[in-house]
Amino acid sequence: MVSVMATKRQGRTGLFTGISRSPRQREASSASRSPVAGVIYSWDMVSDTLAWGPGAADALGLPSKDLPKTGQAFSYLVEPGCGLSRQDAIGTAEGSGRSYETRYALRFEPDRVVMVEDAGRWQPNVQGRPAFARGQLRLDPVSGARDLLPAMLKQRSELLCSIQNGINEALRVPQTCTLIVGALDDGEADAMAAIARRLRPMMRRHDLFTALGPHRFALTLTCCPATDAPSAMKRLIGLMKDHPAAASLHLGAACAPDHTFKATKLLRFAEQALASGLERGEACKLYDARPKAPSPSAEQAPFDWVAALNSRSLTLACKPILEAHSRTPALVQACASLSRSDGSPIPLGPVPRLKEANLALLVDGRMLELAADHLKDHPGARLALPVSTRTLQDAEWLPMLAAHLGARPGIESRLVIEVPEAALAECRKILGRLHAMKALGVGLSLTGFGAGHVSPGQLRMLPVDLLKIDGVFIQPLKRSTDDRLTVRTLIDRAQHLGIATVAEWVDDEATARLLTAWGVDYLQGGLFGEPEAVLQSSTLHRLVKKARG
Repeated sequence: MVSVMATKRQGRTGLFTGISRSPRQREASSASRSPVAGVIYSWDMVSDTLAWGPGAADALGLPSKDLPKTGQAFSYLVEPGCGLSRQDAIGTAEGSGRSYETRYALRFEPDRVVMVEDAGRWQPNVQGRPAFARGQLRLDPVSGARDLLPAMLKQRSELLCSIQNGINEALRVPQTCTLIVGALDDGEADAMAAIARRLRPMMRRHDLFTALGPHRFALTLTCCPATDAPSAMKRLIGLMKDHPAAASLHLGAACAPDHTFKATKLLRFAEQALASGLERGEACKLYDARPKAPSPSAEQAPFDWVAALNSRSLTLACKPILEAHSRTPALVQACASLSRSDGSPIPLGPVPRLKEANLALLVDGRMLELAADHLKDHPGARLALPVSTRTLQDAEWLPMLAAHLGARPGIESRLVIEVPEAALAECRKILGRLHAMKALGVGLSLTGFGAGHVSPGQLRMLPVDLLKIDGVFIQPLKRSTDDRLTVRTLIDRAQHLGIATVAEWVDDEATARLLTAWGVDYLQGGLFGEPEAVLQSSTLHRLVKKARG
């Protein structure tokens, strides 16, 4: 373990001292425009909450109020048949690591479809299943969706424009519009013409039949309210009863304005009803607009955390952060975990919200206690402790930190508090609390650097010693020119300010060498070892040995 972790900012005290840059470099302007690097998102898969980084609405061309707030709402934008969705990509990646990459189409309007690249990393729950994902959504402005299933996309666009016109007319008259989506088995493609022919008796002047693919079709029925939709679907199946395809025909329906005023959502709702009917073995299914009950896992998660706190079964796990050039361990990053029977850790993801109490503060307080004990028992150890935004906003955090440091004199110079960049955008009081923590003698690291929550001008004012570059920019470095430019810009900005940098999610040697050549000071990721439980004094030595090996 290195005796002193050097930083580039002159005048810092405590954990980070040593290297300084020339006056000209320190005074160089950091007000350059933030790099454009796509849209950052965080997805809590247990509660299905989707949070977006700065500039998401502008990048996606949506009003801020229309940004999807849940994973389910986002799935309604994904164009069927145009690539593997994020959830499917995460499911596919379960057996091959925790990173995922996919490409698919998003439909924002009846006639606006955009291709996107979606890449990120997921964290597991206690059972090892995906529970949280963080990634980057990059729009492809060049090809759009022109090169992907153009005939099908054109048919859907025409259908959606027609549906939207019908909805607009229904709002003016007023009247209703029902959309029925049908699916056949793969072997029944020749039945599409028969269906179109047999449907004519139940179609009126403004009704529309459209093929959505070789085995799917849509039927738009004007002046058909939601109460009549089930009987309309039964009549459609009755018209096909003597045809061989009748046994494989399944229908789903949604209605406007009962369910939505937008054509894109109406089609998604009808397709969702069809999928639900197929899953349950029902030939006809009307979209159910009632909110779904929370999943059992969503209800159970907070109680699991509370039980772990009460039983004091939370443990400390650590993963190494290495000096980029020498590859010597500089410090370890702590995370909350549980212990398996063999002593190996089960790292835990983000702490869920509780109405009754600030659960994040309770968990971070316990981790601080464990980290402080570890630093007291291991005089050569240096440790970075992540702290959540909700903890930093709580008035009890600073007294808690001061109390633990006061009870163990001398550990403050070896402790780094990791602060999310997003916390500075959510609460103005955070800046004052950063200075207060700095006055206690601890080091400060800003995580998620590059997401855009903090402007270059604001960054100059922060009392931070480390900037941890967001892993969503590191993961695609080998294939993405845009992300290479982004990362180099972030490194240059940190160097102008004289602040050391850490790159996370470094999983291969090629990426490590590239980042080192660009001037990154420290590296962290799967290349240097997974988290290990801190159970005894020999654990830290095993981490150091593995990192050097």
